Amino acid sequence: MTSTSKKEISEKQERKGQAVHRVLLGKKQILVTEEEPLLIQLERAGIHVEYQCREGYCSSCSIKLLWGNVIYPFEPLAWVQSGYLLACCAIVKSDIEIAFFD
Repeated sequence: MTSTSKKEISEKQERKGQAVHRVLLGKKQILVTEEEPLLIQLERAGIHVEYQCREGYCSSCSIKLLWGNVIYPFEPLAWVQSGYLLACCAIVKSDIEIAFFD
């Protein structure tokens, strides 16, 4: 089994024309693309996020956005508090840092 570095993953995705961004969560770092919502990519990386609807209706997946930029391909029906994002429908558009809250 071969090990693939983050740099190799990033280079492969950039060759495919996909923008790649870093997501920092505490001491963890994962690479994400702009091709799918943040929630799906966090789950793929083994990071558990609470959710219910996966469509921006309930705000269960609200995560603190410490810095960086995300967009929503459609306006979520749930209220998004300033400084937070809805992982189920947020598309990462730059390197970001996030934090879970109680």
